[in-house]
Amino acid sequence: MEKDGSGSRILVIDDEEIIHESLKRILGRQGHHVDTVFGAPEALICLATREYDLVLTDLMMPDINGLQLLETMRTKGYEVPVLMITGYPTIRTALEALRLGAVDYVSKPFTRQELLGPVNRTLRRGTAPLAGPSKGTGETEATGSEFSQLNLDPGDRFRLRQHSWAVYQQGGLVKVGIEKSFFEAIDTVASLEVPGENDIVEQGLVGFSLKTTSGEKHNVFMPLSGQVVKVNQDALDDPSSVAGDTWLVLVLPNRLDAELPLLLSC
Repeated sequence: MEKDGSGSRILVIDDEEIIHESLKRILGRQGHHVDTVFGAPEALICLATREYDLVLTDLMMPDINGLQLLETMRTKGYEVPVLMITGYPTIRTALEALRLGAVDYVSKPFTRQELLGPVNRTLRRGTAPLAGPSKGTGETEATGSEFSQLNLDPGDRFRLRQHSWAVYQQGGLVKVGIEKSFFEAIDTVASLEVPGENDIVEQGLVGFSLKTTSGEKHNVFMPLSGQVVKVNQDALDDPSSVAGDTWLVLVLPNRLDAELPLLLSC
């Protein structure tokens, strides 16, 4: 399979004809072969009879929604990456989809560049099993009860799979950076945009925007909501040096109780 060029076969699942036509046009111009269906039952037939490099599915569908489809695919052992299409009201459900094994998501309405960023990253990573955290990785699913009293220690680390990480600091602040796996799926960073001091950020929405030396644009979703209190100016001055261990902003979080259970604990 070609990781980000022509020739990849993509299955699109959405109940709107206009989405079918839009994705066929955008992905077809990149040389990809696109099949479209209106619901999960048809999609499962396609998956049983043809091999795909990527599944793009709407999160909110009649009969079987995106999360249920994800679970069914895992049960059947389909090792094809799934990218969710979601609207703003379902951002929290999209975060749950990442925990359940989806590789990424794109929010409606999306531009051509906002779609191609996660598609290209996913195709470069290749096929991977639909599974949650693996035993022995040091990564576990957080639970609501675990954080009911917010018994956090400085250095506790959490991650929004394939996007960003947050490390709890003394005094209740949180350092936020970009996942190593994100950088592994893109070219060298040429420019970087981050929120400014005093800006408000929201979990699951775009926090950082990157442009690579090849001209691709990529958005990184925030792991937590809150107010930015400090920006790493060194990272802005030298974007090409930014890596998986680079913090970009220091945030005063405001919804830890509700948001930490949607992340993975490292």
